Amino acid sequence: MTKILKTLSAIMTQRGPWAVFLPAVAGVAAAFAETPAHPEEDPIHTLKVAAVYNHEEIQLRFIYPTDTPSWYHQYWVYEDGEWARYGSSADGPDPDGLYEDRISVIIDDGSVGTFAEAGGHVTVHPGMRATRSAVPREEVEKHPHLGERLGRTDVRKFIMESRDGSQGPDSWKNVRPPEELDRLRDEGVFLDLWQWRAHRSNPIGYADNGYILEYRHGSEGRSMYTTNQDGDTGLPLKMFDPDRTGSPSLRLEALRAREYGRDDPYFLAEETAISFDPDHEWKEGDAIPQRLLRKPDGSRGAIRAHGEYRDGAWHVSLTRSLDAPNPRDSKTLVPGESYDIAFAVHSGAGALFHRVSSPLTLGLNTDAELVAQPVNGHLDDAKAEWTEIEIFYPGDPTTER
Repeated sequence: MTKILKTLSAIMTQRGPWAVFLPAVAGVAAAFAETPAHPEEDPIHTLKVAAVYNHEEIQLRFIYPTDTPSWYHQYWVYEDGEWARYGSSADGPDPDGLYEDRISVIIDDGSVGTFAEAGGHVTVHPGMRATRSAVPREEVEKHPHLGERLGRTDVRKFIMESRDGSQGPDSWKNVRPPEELDRLRDEGVFLDLWQWRAHRSNPIGYADNGYILEYRHGSEGRSMYTTNQDGDTGLPLKMFDPDRTGSPSLRLEALRAREYGRDDPYFLAEETAISFDPDHEWKEGDAIPQRLLRKPDGSRGAIRAHGEYRDGAWHVSLTRSLDAPNPRDSKTLVPGESYDIAFAVHSGAGALFHRVSSPLTLGLNTDAELVAQPVNGHLDDAKAEWTEIEIFYPGDPTTER
């Protein structure tokens, strides 16, 4: 709790362009009196973290206890003769249990504002999706950069270095010109974002590599998932290969009952998929994953991942090269140096319905709150010292109270 209070104090003392964090204090403080992400649980949980590295790679390890693990994520469900999307992220835990668990890591090397004091709050601003102040889709689509250049329909995490002008309710609009954004990337002015996803990345052994500048971007290269939808017809693009999985689809009632284990085909990958057959005799409640998994490449696929649910907790490891796979979207981690880092855990929910840590320091064999220990040989075989980190429900920090 002491660390959390220090973070709130740091947010309150921000001035100038960082004044946006004043409502964040009210949002976080009120969160302790409001319904948390899971009403039956305490608003503060503990995430155990450890880190080791050798001469080439670094590995972050996590243990997160949960009685309700979710490795399901967004499905097309056949009902009333049409395919409807199930699995939402806007209003807390999905009622059908069809939203994945996720562990996120943000890393900074001192290039971004007050991240060292305020942590992930530096990326949250008025107008963001899933907040009470979310900008309407049609307004984002008309924006010259977010809508017309990037093709986006919502406002997501960004850092104020990517904006020109004063902070305020409309700061999301003031995106710097493309040439200035390119300069910031060349200078390393962005936050490095690692995301372990229980459904979309874990089955194929990769975490999602990204960065935060004027938007929350994926890193260079091919992602480990894509949307399983035909852009022309709106129907699923792929279905399960019955010769590989025994059926062209899953069943909604079985998903709701958590009948598909981690060794079952609850996910759809390129190796188990065939072209969707609209003429198949589909039955009410048939379900097909909305995401198609595939092997990533480039910087986007630079983080290997392994996750298991056992003994009432997720046990997750993320491994990446010490050198940035692409210095324009990832941070190089140097032995003997320290960095600022923060964590977030989504438990069967998306958007703001998660728990976050205060920022802390990560040191590679140097004094820090979280010390990465140097080892010889394979990182998976190395012993590590665990650090317990408090994570708390942040509420909606964009709204004045």
